[in-house]
Amino acid sequence: MRSTFYLAMVMVWGNIHAQTQLHLTDEKDHYIVQKRMDFLIDSTQHFSVTDLAKKPEAFQPILRADVVPDHLDDYLWLRLVVQNQRSDHNESWYFESWGFDIDEISFFIPMDSGDYQVRKMGYDLPFHMRPIFHKNFTFLLDVHPGETKTYFIKIKRSYPLQFSFHIRTNEAFIFHALNEYLFLGLYYGFLFIIMFFSLYLTVKLRDKLYVYFSLLIATTIWYSFSRDGLGFQFLWPSFPAINYFAKQRIAELLLIISTLAFSSKFLNNTGDYHRIRLLTWTAIGLKFCISFYEEIVTPISSDIGFILSLGILGVPFVAGLIAQVRRNQFLWLSNIAFLCLFLSFVQVYASDITIISNLVINWYLFNAGIFLEVSFFSLSIISQIVSLRRQNERANKERIIILQEHNRVKDQLNTRLEAKVAERTRKIEDLLEDLAEKNELLEANNVRLEDLNAQVSEMNQLLSKDNKKLQTDIDEVSRARVLMKGVDFEEFKKIFSDKIECFKFLSELKWKTGFKCKKCGYNKYSEGRIPFGRRCKNCNYDESPTTFTLFHKLKFPIEKAFYMVYLINRKDADYTLNELSELLELRRETCWAFKQKILTAIEQSDHHKDLSGWDTLTLISLE
Repeated sequence: MRSTFYLAMVMVWGNIHAQTQLHLTDEKDHYIVQKRMDFLIDSTQHFSVTDLAKKPEAFQPILRADVVPDHLDDYLWLRLVVQNQRSDHNESWYFESWGFDIDEISFFIPMDSGDYQVRKMGYDLPFHMRPIFHKNFTFLLDVHPGETKTYFIKIKRSYPLQFSFHIRTNEAFIFHALNEYLFLGLYYGFLFIIMFFSLYLTVKLRDKLYVYFSLLIATTIWYSFSRDGLGFQFLWPSFPAINYFAKQRIAELLLIISTLAFSSKFLNNTGDYHRIRLLTWTAIGLKFCISFYEEIVTPISSDIGFILSLGILGVPFVAGLIAQVRRNQFLWLSNIAFLCLFLSFVQVYASDITIISNLVINWYLFNAGIFLEVSFFSLSIISQIVSLRRQNERANKERIIILQEHNRVKDQLNTRLEAKVAERTRKIEDLLEDLAEKNELLEANNVRLEDLNAQVSEMNQLLSKDNKKLQTDIDEVSRARVLMKGVDFEEFKKIFSDKIECFKFLSELKWKTGFKCKKCGYNKYSEGRIPFGRRCKNCNYDESPTTFTLFHKLKFPIEKAFYMVYLINRKDADYTLNELSELLELRRETCWAFKQKILTAIEQSDHHKDLSGWDTLTLISLE
């Protein structure tokens, strides 16, 4: 009821006109039919093909390539009336839509029973649903000579795309398809060869420029896939979701970004590199923001998009030209390549303008521009490589000349050196003869010296033994003298010069009968931490020479304590505290405290003062 009411309103308020027809005559085998069709906007989305077939007056003629720029959320119905006036009964006709990125397109074919057979396909549906495996949407028209049939097309679209509908005979369609695929095969083959060659140069020369160039070619291939639909047909036919990333807006963003990045890298040797790089990245950011706005918010008008995109793309081209003018160094091949790429984008945005009457050639002008752009860039790179190779060859020639001169000078020097070496060799041989005679004399003298050394060694051994014995006797006599009769402090210090001598003396007194550990009773030891101390090998007890003696925990030099014991033990001397303090340079309280310790030891050990035996007093422990 709702669709019937809408049709009635269209009949009342719409423009009533004669039904548009396409006449197939013997003069032509190819027709461009988008402006020979009628359209209807289905805002209710409830119209059926049978309803529309009964109301031909509801349709309006198509006057523009995008039919209507708005109503993107509504279904677009197209009507095609074909009258076959051909004389050949053995030919077939094909309807082809160049708008291969239509989300969904349903083609309704009239049957003899009055019903319609529907063929549904689209950019959002798998490729195998198409009745004819062609990159464009293609349908077979079963219309024979003398027949008139009405076909309906239901379209769901997501942006105001430009429609281009064609009807061809079977022979014309096959000829067109084969030539188109041949052209595209050569085109993509050329791009892939250049891309692989650029990747080879990347590995061979290790230059980032070729990485950017490879990326530019890859995005160019992807952008071309977004314009002709070959990617969906051959690469991902069962995954229509990938088509979202092949949409022209996204592919164009990738192509422009890669173009700007490559141009910035390519122009870094023209001067003003930092300024060009800043402008380039600013242009990339601006293009990204525009694409994000169009994808998320709303598409901008084609005129504004045309001006912004070409202005962004012209940044490196203009900046590079200015830098080249300033340096008076022009890169003609690269400039022509940039110009070809620039004009290719101009042609894309002006695709609704028929530059050439042949629509196929007009559409593929972009591919021709890309082909020329890649060719000129490749020639520019090859010229750079040839220039570098020539420079290397000149450098190699210069190196060869330098090496030859070096070898000549080296030969002259070698000749001189050989003469000098021969002269020096003769002198050395004379010297060797003289040295041989002197060596014979030296050998004879060495034999005599060895005999004398043997005799001297024997005498030294005897002297060493005598010296050791003499030194022992002197030490014993000195100590005995200290023990037996009075000496002053200066003479006493010569015998017990420092704490090491005192430790040695105490060690010999303590362990003259052998070592025995005070902790575990073990009798084997190693050197202790303190000089002349002993560490038990069983329990690791480390015993100092002063431990368990009168000098344990002593707070002043031990050699002074030794002398105080010596003085207190003497019968012929009785020093006051003041005298001891002055003599030993100690405080009076220190002298008093240690003197009391000595007297206590004498009392506890029942020691009798005499001129001998003060050494035994040192081994008394008061702890």
